[in-house]
Amino acid sequence: MQQWAGISKLLYLSKQEIALLCASSLCIFDELSIFFSIYFCFPLRCVMSELILSRMFIISVACFLLLGSDVTGVLYVNTTVGESTVLPCNLMLPATTDLKHLRFYWQDEREQVLYSFNEGKEMPEHVNKLYRDRITAFPQDMTGGNISVKFEYPTLEDNHRVFRVFGAVFDSRGTKRFIIGHSEICQLTLHVAVPYEHISLTVNEETMTAVCTTRRGFPEPLVEWRLQNHSDNTQHLLDPQDVNTTAAPDPQDHLYSLTSTIVIPGGPYQSVACLVHNPTLNVTLIATHVLNKGEAERSRLSLAGALMVAAAAVLIY
Repeated sequence: MQQWAGISKLLYLSKQEIALLCASSLCIFDELSIFFSIYFCFPLRCVMSELILSRMFIISVACFLLLGSDVTGVLYVNTTVGESTVLPCNLMLPATTDLKHLRFYWQDEREQVLYSFNEGKEMPEHVNKLYRDRITAFPQDMTGGNISVKFEYPTLEDNHRVFRVFGAVFDSRGTKRFIIGHSEICQLTLHVAVPYEHISLTVNEETMTAVCTTRRGFPEPLVEWRLQNHSDNTQHLLDPQDVNTTAAPDPQDHLYSLTSTIVIPGGPYQSVACLVHNPTLNVTLIATHVLNKGEAERSRLSLAGALMVAAAAVLIY
């Protein structure tokens, strides 16, 4: 992507404007005529011609980068099982592109076709049975370059699927000449999750142990333990080495169950909290337990302090 920043700065053009120049064939020029216009010229004209030549050369390089290489990054899409999601992709088109001049298709990393569109028509016969009745496009937005699709009913079988979009645009003169040749337009990876809906925290204040459990979610969750200090309400994050956590997927549906256990360290702590985080959905469940033993210890300390003050007063008198 750095080469685009440099080229755009030299040309004072955006990437989209460069694409439109390429699409309208402005990248093609007669080097020989430019050479002679430079050779037989006055000094001022020479400077202008050299500038034109330089700009045209840079534009030609930009066209090569745009149309001949993969300039798109990999996008990550997160969704929930059973919840429809949009797989986004945009193709930079000339302003007057007719759908009859557009061809594109989506496929996964196994080269199974999700969706196919060719010269104004959807091509359902090309779609693999795995994706039939699950993919819809947005024909009303295609003339603007929106070749996204909506993915219905995602399952855990779709997790980590890599989708690629290939497309081409023909010229408007019916010659089948490509304005944009067959190339990869977009690439994205789908992450599918199941939310953890419940979290349970059990604390035994006699043994000063705490057990946190959650179940039936995906992917494997991240767990964290925090202790809240009574004196200043600051939170102490427990070292992972002091946490015993086991998480295992169900062999049938692949949903995870987690159990995490700690020994609560000594100190003036008023509460203990277990945090379970779903990394795909970026959702955290929190369970908190208030430590009654901490209150008792503080009461005993206060009583001892009061007795010491009383004893000191007796000695003085």
